Amino acid sequence: MAQTRTHSGVHRLAIVGVGMMGGSIALAARERAHVDEVVGFDTDAGALEEALRRGVITETATSAGEAAAYADLVVVSTPVRSIPSSVEECAAADPKPRLITDTGSTKSAIMQSLSPEARALFVGGHPMCGAADAGVRFSRPDLFEKSNYFLCTTGAAFPRLYAMLQQFIVDLGAHPILIDPRAHDQIMAVISHVPHVLANALMEHAGSLCVGGKRALQWVGASFTDLTRVAGANPPMWRDIFLENREALADSLGAVCAALQDFSAHLRDSDEAGVVEAIDAAASYRQEMLESADITPETLFKVTVRVPDIPGSISRVMTALGDAEINVEDLTLHHMSRSVGGDLVLFVTGEEVAEKAAGLLNDLGYPSRVSFMGDGSE
Repeated sequence: MAQTRTHSGVHRLAIVGVGMMGGSIALAARERAHVDEVVGFDTDAGALEEALRRGVITETATSAGEAAAYADLVVVSTPVRSIPSSVEECAAADPKPRLITDTGSTKSAIMQSLSPEARALFVGGHPMCGAADAGVRFSRPDLFEKSNYFLCTTGAAFPRLYAMLQQFIVDLGAHPILIDPRAHDQIMAVISHVPHVLANALMEHAGSLCVGGKRALQWVGASFTDLTRVAGANPPMWRDIFLENREALADSLGAVCAALQDFSAHLRDSDEAGVVEAIDAAASYRQEMLESADITPETLFKVTVRVPDIPGSISRVMTALGDAEINVEDLTLHHMSRSVGGDLVLFVTGEEVAEKAAGLLNDLGYPSRVSFMGDGSE
């Protein structure tokens, strides 16, 4: 007998904010979660029209409240500072939606600001995935595949509605994880927000450094470009994230500053043991991080691919690798210039797989080279 598939109970979905994230939820809901209707609202009328034209949503609304009415689930996917007001508007819809969630990367400030009426309908959410490009045209239904998806409940929503949201997230392909809002914000400060601050600070420092008539930025290598990949990213969005999570972020930055001061002291005192201890600790924690993601550090290789600055280049690379059943663990892009293009850096497991990928891409006209992640080379 065929196994009956569990349905989340979400038949009508409302998306408030149809950008890349909201659009991807809409596509995944229709293709993977068997959602019948997806109504969208966005303050950008052009984005809303594009979402409808591309089939990301099935109908449009003229306001967040109109989108929320009759919805089984509302997903608010707007900048973090606008989320509370959008949630309140959705909660006041007539008739009210069954449940409201969001995709914001901060949680405490959002949840504390909600009225009792809105809190009764709200479960905070944060999908731990994303893409470098913004806009509904970059939406894709597989964005959430095998990703973690944090959920922060107020305790006010009915358990059966929380279960509905959990099943919906599973249907998207993600793994729902219940977490306390404060714990969420502290973790995000360390693993997401601090790296952006450090990248900005390092880029500002290097950008202002000129020695012997040479600007430091003219001589950067892979380690610098890797560390500063997110520098300057989407200033309005990250301004809001930094300020919304300012307490946890300030605490984390203080701890990082203390660690940097300690390392500076080791250097000034020629404390070789202290320097080695700091490097060994970092190596140990990094290995733990990779192993927790089912990646064996000793077998991780880097394939660096030179791609031209023309539409479709990256898509052709990834399609070719997919057709060859080559799994990419992670990737990043270092853009250089319009004339040169950039380096697409792919991380794969195993030297044989890396050589196969490089050979395939070289044959397609994309110059590629392989290096072992553990050799510390530029």
